[in-house]
Amino acid sequence: MAVKKSMGSLQPDFEHQFILHALGDAVIATDLDRRILWTNPAFSRLFGYSPEEALSQTTSFLYANPGNYEEQGRFRYNLEAAPDPHPYDMLYRKKEGGTFWGEARGATVTNRKGERIGFMVAIRDITRRKDLLHALHTEKDRWFVTLKSIGDAVITTDEHGRVVYLNPVAEHLTGWTTDAARDQPVEAVFRIVNEHTRATADNPVERALSEGVIVGLANHTLLLSRDGREFSIEDSAAPIRDDEGRIRGCVIVFRDVTEKRRLEQRIAHQANTDALTNLPNRHLFQDRLSRTIARSRRSEKSFALLYLDVDHFKNVNDRLGHPFGDRILVELGRRFESALRKADTVARLGGDEFAVILENLSDRTEALTLGQRLMNEAAASFRIDGSRVDLTVSVGVALYPDDGTDMATLVRNADIALFQVKREGRNNIQFFSEEMNRIVQDRLAIEADLRESLEEKNGFFLLYQPIIDLGRSQAVGVEALLRWRHRLRVRLPEEFIPVAEETGLIVPLGQWVLQTAIGQARSWLDRGFSLSRMAVNVAVKQIHSDHFVEELGSLLTEHRIDPSLLELEITEGTLLFRDHHTLETLKSLRNLGVRISIDDFGTGYSALNYLRHFPVNTLKIDRSFLNDMLSNHYDQAIVRAILTLGQSLSLDTVAEGVEEEDQARFLKENGCSLVQGYFYSQAVSPERIEPFLSGPDPMPPT
Repeated sequence: MAVKKSMGSLQPDFEHQFILHALGDAVIATDLDRRILWTNPAFSRLFGYSPEEALSQTTSFLYANPGNYEEQGRFRYNLEAAPDPHPYDMLYRKKEGGTFWGEARGATVTNRKGERIGFMVAIRDITRRKDLLHALHTEKDRWFVTLKSIGDAVITTDEHGRVVYLNPVAEHLTGWTTDAARDQPVEAVFRIVNEHTRATADNPVERALSEGVIVGLANHTLLLSRDGREFSIEDSAAPIRDDEGRIRGCVIVFRDVTEKRRLEQRIAHQANTDALTNLPNRHLFQDRLSRTIARSRRSEKSFALLYLDVDHFKNVNDRLGHPFGDRILVELGRRFESALRKADTVARLGGDEFAVILENLSDRTEALTLGQRLMNEAAASFRIDGSRVDLTVSVGVALYPDDGTDMATLVRNADIALFQVKREGRNNIQFFSEEMNRIVQDRLAIEADLRESLEEKNGFFLLYQPIIDLGRSQAVGVEALLRWRHRLRVRLPEEFIPVAEETGLIVPLGQWVLQTAIGQARSWLDRGFSLSRMAVNVAVKQIHSDHFVEELGSLLTEHRIDPSLLELEITEGTLLFRDHHTLETLKSLRNLGVRISIDDFGTGYSALNYLRHFPVNTLKIDRSFLNDMLSNHYDQAIVRAILTLGQSLSLDTVAEGVEEEDQARFLKENGCSLVQGYFYSQAVSPERIEPFLSGPDPMPPT
C-alpha cells in the first residue's frame, strides 16, 4: 500500500471491504489525526480488540511504547512525507498485555479532489522473523562454539533433507563424522526404529520440511548407530526458515535417554510388581483390568475375572513359619502363571489372595476349565526342605459383560462369588452367574452318572473305524472309539472324558474300554476275520495307575491275543510327563509286545526330542492338517515333514480324517502307509465293520 489511494470516504466501499476482509494482515483506516475509523477482521485476531473498542482511539494506544514520540514521528514521516514509503517495524501491544513485532505498510488516502483525508495501514506479525534475525545477528559468532559444547546432539539438513552438520554429540551417537555424513540423506545417518517392534520409525525431518512444523519423536524410539550400538532417544525436528519465512532446512535436536529409560522401567517395575512373587500387584492388576474392559468393549468379546484365596493358609504360617509360607506363595504364583495362557494375567493382591484375568473366552465353560486348572495346580503337593504341604484354593468368578461392565461391579461380583465358595465349604469354584452355576451342577451330574454307569456296566459302548492300508487298498485294523448313551442321547468323548480325567474315573473307564476292545478282537479272530491292529486310546492317568502293565498282560493272555495286535494311542501331551514312571511303563509295554502310537501328532507340544527316549511305533497325523491340505501349502509341508520323519525313524504313519479321494492320493504319493476317515467309513458298530475285515479284496468307500 505504498501508492496513494483516492477514496471519497475512509469507510471502504463493498468491493474494497471484500478484499480487505480477506487479507491475513491487520488493516486500519485512520483520519489525519490517526484516530481509527475502520478495521478489518484480521485486526481483531492480531490485537485482540473488537472494532468497537478500537474506533475513535488514536493508533498510539496500540504501541508497546506509546510515550516514544521519536519513534512514532519517524513512522509518521515515513508514512506522510517520505518520497518512497517503505515497511516500518514497530513493537506493538496486544489487548491481553503481550507484545509483538509488526511490519507496518501505510499509504495516504485522498478524496476525489486529491486532498489528503487520512491513512490506511496494514500490519503483519513478524515476531518470529525478528527473533530469528536477532538470534542470528547476536549469536552467529558463538553458534558453533555453543553447538560443540551443549550436551544434546544436533543435526542440521538442507531443504532436501541432506545432512549439513553434526555436532560432536551427534557424531558420537550416530557413529558418523560431519565430513562423512555431509550430503547424505538424513535417514541414512539418523536411523531410528521402534524399540519393541524393531520397525523403522517415521523420520521427523520429512514432516518438518513438508509441513513446516516442529515434530517430536514417538516414545520408545531407538537410534541405531553406524557401529552397531543402540540408544534410546528423545528428539524433535524443526524447520529452518530464511528472512522471508521460506524453509531452508531442518534442525534435529536429540538426547540419549537410555539410562533414564532403564531407571524409569525399574521404578515402574517396583511400583507395579509384588516384591515377593514378582507378579503384578494390586495397582498394576487394576490397570490391566481397566484396559481389558476397554478392549473387550471394543471387540465385544468376553473375559473372566477370578478371585482366589488359599484355604486355611494361616495354618501353614502358624505351623511352619512365615518364611516357609512365603516360599509356598512364590511357588503357587509360579504354578498359576505357568498354567495360564500368555494373554492372561495373574496378580497377587496381598497375603494369600490372588486375582486372574482370563481374556478372549470362547464360552463360559472355558472359564470353568481354566479355573479348575488353577485349583489343580494348587492341589498338587508342595515339597520344600523335606516338608510336604497340601493346599486347596477357593475361586470366585465374574464374567464380562454378563456380571458387570465396569471394574467396580466386576470386582464386587467376583468377591461375592468367592465368599459364597467359602461359605459352602471352600475348595471349589463358584460363578456369580446363576446360569454358570447350573453348568457346574451339570458337570457334577455327569460325574455322578459316570460313576453309576461304571458301577452298573451300562450305557457305554464302542464303535469301530477301519484303518486302511493305502498300499494294498484294504483294511488292516480298526480303532475303537468310546460312546456313552446318556439321558436319551449319545455323548461324544469330548463331552465326558475331561470330567472322567479330572475325577480319576478315567482309570476304571479305560479299563472297561480295553476289556471290551480286546474281547471284540478275540471274537473276530475266532470267526476268521482278518485283523492285525486294534487301536485303543489310553489316558496318562491310566498309564500312571498301579499295575497297569501287569493287568493288561493278563487281559491279553486271557483272550489269547498277540500283544503286537494291540496299539495303545497316547496323546502328544502325555510325552510331557517325562518322568521315570511314564518312561518305564512305556518301555514295559513295548517289552510286552504292545505297540505305542502318538495320537494327534504335531498339534500339541512338538515333542520331537522325546521320540529319542520313548518307545514309539506309530505317528498319527491329526485331521486338522488334512482339512485344507489340498489348498494350503503350509499344511502340505507339515504333512510331508511328518511323513518324512516317520520314514526316517522307521515308524508307521496313520493319517486321520481322510474325506476325499484326492487326499488319499496325496498321502499315498508322499509315503503315508495307513489312513482313516469318512472317505472309507465313519465309526460304526462291530457288525457293520465286519465287511472291511472279510479278506484281502479291496473295500469300496462307504
